[in-house]
Amino acid sequence: MNKEIVNAGRQKELDWAKAFAIIAMICVHVYEQISVVDTEVVPTGAFRLTLEFLAGPLAAPLFMFCMGIGIMYSKNSEPAQMVKRGFHLLKNGYLLSFFKGTVPTAIAIALGYVVPWTLADSFFLVSILQFAGMAFFTIALMKKMKFNLPAMMVTSLVLSVLGGQLSKLDFTGSWVQYLLGLFFETNDVTTFPLFRWIFYPVFGMIFGYFLLRTEDKNKFYLRIFPVGFVGALVFTFIYTALGFDIRTMFMLAGRVYYSQSLLHHLFIALVILTALPIYYFFSVKITAEPVNKAVSYLGKNLDVIYLAQWMIITYVQSILNIFGYVRIGIALIIPVGILVLLGSIGIIELIRLVKRKIGKKK
Repeated sequence: MNKEIVNAGRQKELDWAKAFAIIAMICVHVYEQISVVDTEVVPTGAFRLTLEFLAGPLAAPLFMFCMGIGIMYSKNSEPAQMVKRGFHLLKNGYLLSFFKGTVPTAIAIALGYVVPWTLADSFFLVSILQFAGMAFFTIALMKKMKFNLPAMMVTSLVLSVLGGQLSKLDFTGSWVQYLLGLFFETNDVTTFPLFRWIFYPVFGMIFGYFLLRTEDKNKFYLRIFPVGFVGALVFTFIYTALGFDIRTMFMLAGRVYYSQSLLHHLFIALVILTALPIYYFFSVKITAEPVNKAVSYLGKNLDVIYLAQWMIITYVQSILNIFGYVRIGIALIIPVGILVLLGSIGIIELIRLVKRKIGKKK
């Protein structure tokens, strides 16, 4: 390990990680929102267990982990620049909530449909974008206070425990639930509260510190893989032997996936350390140019694909509801997920084409 930065530039394995994650994420959103599956029932069977696992540890936590690595690699990681980025992410988060939540909710209420949430719930949903914005603020503050990486990690673990305790408070009927929901769970629309999830970008920053100083990535990942793989297996064995259900580390039922704990952090960190060497292997061994271009595109456009796929899924769901709460079968979840991904890319490129044409006219 070199003391100086020797491994700057774009890391292709992270594009592979994000590409697999975005596909799994879209498929699980289709699975949650427009399929016949009741995700409040504990998952059984190979398909459900595999999909919820791939879209659990290897989706949102991995995005946040990669965000942390990105902070270490970025030339724009001064506190003031990070605060600016945080506001941008918060703005996009609430804009997305408005168009995918508030607008269809308002229309449904106007048409006389029974909606199980309020307009305020639909707008103040704390999604991954709101979390990302809050994470940038928090890391900027810690950097301003001269916290080193170990101090940031300790802080993230303390906040995780604190978030678990604060989530027991009852804010029913109070508007303050929407403000505090950015920090810890206050209602059912708080999915990614800061305190519960800040561990992952900080973990990514620590990983990024070592990755930046790695001269031989083959050796680096060959050392990491057995740690992650064996650690995840040992964790699973001990956790199960003690009488606990390992599915609570990733399943959607009961919202346990969103209620991250120190045990979640340990298990998911080990899973990420298992997966990254595999993604690195793909990035080295798969040389087909079309595949590499597709992976690079997905990695670079993760944020806008996230926005577009939610718009497609939400409005398809609304249309299906109008026609009698129609839902797709399990066999169609993956094909529809791929169609949503392609549709998202189509929307993104169409918008870019229109912007280029407008730019030329000016």
